[in-house]
Amino acid sequence: MPPDPVRRDAQVEAALRAAVVADVAWRAGDRPQVHGVLPLVGPDGPVLALPYAQAGVARSLAAAPEVLVCLSEPTGAGAAWAPMSVRARPRLEEDPEGDVFAATLLEQELLRWPPSRLLADSVLLRREHWWWLPRLLVHLEVVGTEPLAARTRPDEHLLVVGGADGTRARVVRDLPRVGPPPGPGAAGGDPALLLGQEVSWPDLERWGRWTWRGRWDGSALQVEQAPETTGLPPVPGLLARWRGHRALERACRAGLAGAGGPARVTGP
Repeated sequence: MPPDPVRRDAQVEAALRAAVVADVAWRAGDRPQVHGVLPLVGPDGPVLALPYAQAGVARSLAAAPEVLVCLSEPTGAGAAWAPMSVRARPRLEEDPEGDVFAATLLEQELLRWPPSRLLADSVLLRREHWWWLPRLLVHLEVVGTEPLAARTRPDEHLLVVGGADGTRARVVRDLPRVGPPPGPGAAGGDPALLLGQEVSWPDLERWGRWTWRGRWDGSALQVEQAPETTGLPPVPGLLARWRGHRALERACRAGLAGAGGPARVTGP
């Protein structure tokens, strides 16, 4: 007998389509992880289409029993957007030629993510930047949703806690009371991270993200690792843009090579 069809949630899918950026949280080992994503909705439901430069992230995500897609960033979001946490079961599909992505998801990405337009907004650009189209598609089977506040102020952060009962997320205003790392023999609390971010609108060229990592005891984050910088990165100059482009190309090619994907030669 064929498998039962996956239950679709129209409200969740509408909110994901309306979002510009989201955060996906999951637990790897005994630590919570978080990664910035563009949530898409394909023919089979919600999906994250990560380039091969992020192959490690995609495979770590897919190995988790559940992930939490957090919609808390309202910048540029459409009318159907709503703040929420979407709990889902991930499934990885590798698309090393980029055929599935180009046919079903590329147009959606181009409409919502201006940086991708510089790489794939025409047939000529797609031919030149062929390494941008291959994707690791993390399909999401929605299990349920949980309430989550929107981040509307610079002093609001996303707290992600990886406890024994799964990954949880909430938005906290200003930094919570931050204490020192627990001493020898102290219980310490659950592994946690605190995420801050800022995006440049409307070009979305810059996406600043910074995290504090430590343990959450229910009222304080006991910091073990603090960010070196916070806030929006400076506007890159011409040389910095060129270097960033070449670094992205090398990372995508390396990820494809590691997966046994195509190796093409374009240009010098």
